Amino acid sequence: MINLAFTTVIVSGFSLLLLMIIIEKERRRGRRFFFVGLRGWLDRVVEGVEQWLARSWRHFIKFILQLNWYYSIHSVLRTILKMTVAVYTYFENIFENNRTRTKRLRAEKRKLKEKNHLQKMADHKKDSALTPSQQKKLRHQKLEDLH
Repeated sequence: MINLAFTTVIVSGFSLLLLMIIIEKERRRGRRFFFVGLRGWLDRVVEGVEQWLARSWRHFIKFILQLNWYYSIHSVLRTILKMTVAVYTYFENIFENNRTRTKRLRAEKRKLKEKNHLQKMADHKKDSALTPSQQKKLRHQKLEDLH
């Protein structure tokens, strides 16, 4: 078992070293040594797959991640707006209740300032009241009439 693993590592290492040497020689020379048509076709296939992956990745970033980001920001802003409207409505109701109470109190104050019939009677009583000397005289007169 260990011999098989050791042999596999040695063969893989040797193959990698051989491929690196061949690729370096081809790069210096400027053209390929063998399987030119097949390797050209494989290059085109790999390039097509690479372009497809790049387009798919751009699509994923632009239309999935970016849209989800925008939707989440929209959701947060909508929640903030709803909270702001709730707070505004709460204070608006307090303001309207205060305004109603103020109007009611002003109306009551106005009513108190107006002279009602009891106040008019009290004022008339005070205006037409007898002086103390007239009261004394009237009392004396009534007492004489009784006796």
